Amino acid sequence: MLSAAAYVLRVPEDRREILLGDTFLSPAEYARHWRDFWAHGESVAEPVPHFDHSRRVPLIVFASFSEGFITHIGDGRKGAPAGTGLVRLNLTMLQPLVRFVSFNEIVARASARVRKPLDRILNSGGKLPPKSTGVLVEIILGIEPGLAQRLSRFSQQRAERLGRFTARARSNLAEQKETLSTALALAGLEMEEVLAWSPPQEEPRTFLEGIPQAHLREDAALVHDYSDVPGFEFVKQYQFAAREFLARSDPSVRLKVVMANRLPLEKQTGADLIYYNETYKSFVMVQYKAMNQGASGPEFRWTAEDKLAEEIERMEVLLKALALQPEDRSAIGFRLHANPFFLKLCPRLIFNPDDKGLSKGMYFPLEYWKALALDPVTKGPREGRVVTYANVARRLSNPHFLTLVQHAWVGTTVPQSQLLQRVIESVIESGKTLTLAVKSTVPAQEEEAEDEGYTAASEDLGDLLGQLPP
Repeated sequence: MLSAAAYVLRVPEDRREILLGDTFLSPAEYARHWRDFWAHGESVAEPVPHFDHSRRVPLIVFASFSEGFITHIGDGRKGAPAGTGLVRLNLTMLQPLVRFVSFNEIVARASARVRKPLDRILNSGGKLPPKSTGVLVEIILGIEPGLAQRLSRFSQQRAERLGRFTARARSNLAEQKETLSTALALAGLEMEEVLAWSPPQEEPRTFLEGIPQAHLREDAALVHDYSDVPGFEFVKQYQFAAREFLARSDPSVRLKVVMANRLPLEKQTGADLIYYNETYKSFVMVQYKAMNQGASGPEFRWTAEDKLAEEIERMEVLLKALALQPEDRSAIGFRLHANPFFLKLCPRLIFNPDDKGLSKGMYFPLEYWKALALDPVTKGPREGRVVTYANVARRLSNPHFLTLVQHAWVGTTVPQSQLLQRVIESVIESGKTLTLAVKSTVPAQEEEAEDEGYTAASEDLGDLLGQLPP
């Protein structure tokens, strides 16, 4: 499993002033000046020996700009090749320690089992092994507790909490993390908030509960926003968490996310995503199905009598109701495909809170799935059905799906979007976790109204869904 890691960067003397520029000052002086430069995402790079690390997971860099001392920490990213056997180590948010920490002090504080490998990496530079990473982080936090929020994902304490989750709980958290990541990607928002997840003291019901509140609105405020949405009164009967995410580049672009279920984490049966694009007034629903490892790779098997058949039957009932809605001839309501239901098959998800990417998989529009269910290519040797990467000639990948949904080329039309309540009830009653994500754009003049709990998006959505037929 890919996991967050740490790298010790020993900066050559002739490169120190180049990387830090005019900010190569004493710790106290530097602390007063570094934020203006680094807070705006400025970056520098240093060529280092090639090392293995995925760009999808966090890398914290402990940098030495003074011989024998850790002087700074920064966010790292493995970059392009920089010569034979070398790669670029890109650095952002390079932050000085309040006091520089000597290698000797770190080694003296380390436990005997990691002392030798830690001493070796400190003196040569390079990526730290996982256990040494945890030890170094705990030592630095003991010296400078103010770094707790920034270094929490690399700590031993976090690893121990993660280790207490059962396999079933981790599986459910993995599916919920996938729904949140998909919603953020569809809204065009940054994924870094997902990496801020930290295991709560007690077992959560949803992945959303582990997302810090620092830059997000509290549950109570979002409940007020959702109070006029038909179906949400039904949601409020159960345990739920709510968060609001803002685009860094444009805070008027917002994604409100609610995760709700009726069962404890250990008993949940999967997750579904309902995504609403406020601009185009379109809903899309994604149902996730795990593939198991077969003889020739990941595969998904089903029969005409299993649970999937029941779920598709419920979708069919909703589709009949959608078909009764008036035709939408407006330009904003144009869709290439107005069926909002999609299935995503993905290799069985492994819970990794340090991976900010979407899982690989195959998206299928419901109508295409029904065609596959009758096609000879999916027929198994025992009259069952199986889908693999090899026997399905066409499928939607993550980029294909995101492009279609972001601009509402697929999804419900405006008149059809009023049927959300029935979908919500169907998902929650099934025992799954419902992720309801609403992307909206709030003009500056409406900020005051939002502070009172009434955003244009929520009011518009409430009016839209308030026409729900009895």
